[in-house]
Amino acid sequence: MWPVIDFRVRNATREDLPGIMGVEACWPEDQRAPQRVFETRLARFPKGVFVTETAGQVVGVTTSCPCHYDAAELDGFDSWDHVTNQGLFPEPGSIEDPNALYIVSSGIMPQYRRSGIREAHLHAHFELARRLGLSTVLTGAMLPGYERYCREHGEIPAEDYARLRQEGEYVDPTLRKLAAQGLVLPGPDHVIAGYYPSPESRDYGVLLVRQS
Repeated sequence: MWPVIDFRVRNATREDLPGIMGVEACWPEDQRAPQRVFETRLARFPKGVFVTETAGQVVGVTTSCPCHYDAAELDGFDSWDHVTNQGLFPEPGSIEDPNALYIVSSGIMPQYRRSGIREAHLHAHFELARRLGLSTVLTGAMLPGYERYCREHGEIPAEDYARLRQEGEYVDPTLRKLAAQGLVLPGPDHVIAGYYPSPESRDYGVLLVRQS
C-alpha cells in the first residue's frame, strides 16, 4: 500500500534548483540532466517548468515547451533532441506559429511515484496549454514493453505493437497509462524510429496527442 500524501504542483524558480537536482539524482547517471539545462529552461520558458513539493521538499519536476504541430508534417518530431532542442527548449521566438505544448520531461522520487503526482504533472501542462490558448498537448513516449513482447511472442513492427490492445486497453504499459489521461496515438506515422536511446523500446518512440 502506497501512502497518501498531500502535495502541490507549482511553477519552479531558480531557488528550486537544488531540489530539482535532487530529483534528477534519482535517474541513472547517464540519463540525468545537468543543472545548466534547468537553468536554461527556466530562462527560456519558465511557465513550462513545474516542481511538486510535499512537506516543503521538492519531490518531482516536470517541464514543457511550445512547439508547432501539424499531424501531416512530423519532420520536427523525428527525435526528442530535435523537438526539445537537446532538452534546452527552443530559443524564444524560434518557433513559427506555436500552436501546441510539448511535454519534455517528468521526474519523481521513487517513493512518491504512485501517489498521483504523475497524473498531476500531466494536468499542470494541460491547464497551461489552456491558459495559453494552445489547441494541443503532445509528448514523446517510449515503448518499454516492445523488446519483451517480441522476445515472448515473435517479431512485430513497432507500428503494430504500439496499436495492440487487450480488452480495450493498450498492451504497452506506458501507452496504457498515458491514454487514461487523454494522450493518444493518432496513427502509425506517429511511431518514430530512433526517437530516444531505449533498449527496451528498441529506440522507438510514439508521439502522443491530446486536444486541449
